[in-house]
Amino acid sequence: MFLRDFVRRCADKFPGDIAYIDADRRSDWAEMHRRSDQLARVMQEMGVGQGVRTAILSHNRIEVAEHWFACLKSGAVRAGLNWRYSTREMMHVIRDCDARTIFIEAQCVPQLAAHFEELAAEGRILIGFGGAHDLPLDYENLIASTSAAPDLPKLDEDALGAIGYTSGTTGNPKGVLLSHRNLLTSLVFNNMVNGYTKQDVRIYVTNPAGININTMCMNIITGMTTVLENFNAERFLDKIEEHRVTTVTVVPTMLRRIVDDVKAGHWDISSLRQVCYGTMPATPALIRDAYATIGCEFLNRYGVSESTGSVALLDDVGHKQALAGEPDLLRSIGRAMPHADLQIRDEDGKEVPRGELGLVWIGGDTVMQGYLNLPELSERTVYGKWLKTGDFGTMDGRGYVFLGDRQHNMIVTGGFNVYPNAVENAIAECRGVAEVAVVGMPHEQWGEAVVAAVTLAAGATLTAHDIDAHCREAVSKFEVPKHIAILPALPRGNTDKLDKRAIQAIFAQPGMLPWSIEKEQA
Repeated sequence: MFLRDFVRRCADKFPGDIAYIDADRRSDWAEMHRRSDQLARVMQEMGVGQGVRTAILSHNRIEVAEHWFACLKSGAVRAGLNWRYSTREMMHVIRDCDARTIFIEAQCVPQLAAHFEELAAEGRILIGFGGAHDLPLDYENLIASTSAAPDLPKLDEDALGAIGYTSGTTGNPKGVLLSHRNLLTSLVFNNMVNGYTKQDVRIYVTNPAGININTMCMNIITGMTTVLENFNAERFLDKIEEHRVTTVTVVPTMLRRIVDDVKAGHWDISSLRQVCYGTMPATPALIRDAYATIGCEFLNRYGVSESTGSVALLDDVGHKQALAGEPDLLRSIGRAMPHADLQIRDEDGKEVPRGELGLVWIGGDTVMQGYLNLPELSERTVYGKWLKTGDFGTMDGRGYVFLGDRQHNMIVTGGFNVYPNAVENAIAECRGVAEVAVVGMPHEQWGEAVVAAVTLAAGATLTAHDIDAHCREAVSKFEVPKHIAILPALPRGNTDKLDKRAIQAIFAQPGMLPWSIEKEQA
């Protein structure tokens, strides 16, 4: 059983039912199956068959799903180009995975246009879609050029199906090698724990690059309708109301904006039964606010690219337990999902007793095969069907996991280890704080100093002094930020997460800190 089989099954069972809504476009399951068949056939005729890599650069569009389905049918290996990447990062991905074909949405053409000649000279085929593009080949013309179905190759469950590039917060993006087994297992069990049914209408707003293509195409398991949208706070609630959306998946920064808009507006979002959040930590203060404001089921999911997405879940029952008297549960990512194992281990890979801090390890059939062209890093990260993550965490006696922070985010100040996530949670409890990011900055006396960047909720009049006073009551003395900056906005990275490197760069600017960064770095 492979994911490509589900495309055909949806077309057989629900031929006239809408699979995707993209602005004013609609595509039913019969059309998705037919067009992806035609595209797969054309790709095979170009030599893009089993094991050959193909890349796509696009915002959320129906063509992204069609291309993915065509890859599943032809046996080609899909790599997504993140439209938020720099041109340098995009070129790295193309060459790192050795993409033979590159599908480019018209509005993304300027991002690669300066390199089209050298890409063509390397034997790469450029295909445009979604508007005027002036590329050698046109997507719609290619599909129209054939009515034949592809030759479905014999697949192995452990054969490479996709390369999901990480966001590249340090150095170049890394290619995560995902097998057909990885992809199918993740999709089936994530559908199960979310309780998706054919009657659901899901809105998908996150970037379709990386492993997110699996998330974008959740609907091939149930046949539900998916609304494609690039996240836009001004029209997000309009889309929920217009399409009677029942389930959304967002990152916490999006959730904060949604909660604020629901409070201020008059939308009918009564169709919404479920909000899933994850990707980055959400503060307990935000979760409580969201629960009180939106009033539906909430799920917190945890996973990494290297585990093909979500492997842990704090379900709605856990949220209600937290709100009914176990508030610490709101700091948890939940327990292992049915298809995964979670352990907390020390630096030597030995499991630690419950309650002790260590590194989170993930086990199961969704653990990646390794990193593309990075054998030494793969050996330090993947151990059979176990993945060593860079997340610190603890596990309680019931199996609930509580994250500390990423290894590279830990701040060492005056000999003490400070986990930014713990300080961020404390600051978020201060009424009037909208968002917060805590980072470490060089300091002559302490080695590193804890500093915080904060944005305020609409109408809030908090000062840095107010937040400092709150911290002195909420965290240990060595965890209290030595400087607090109130900013109009916090920078975000390629996947809508807060960009802590960019925040550190802000603090490094002259005059931003009450001590001299230049002196400390000299």
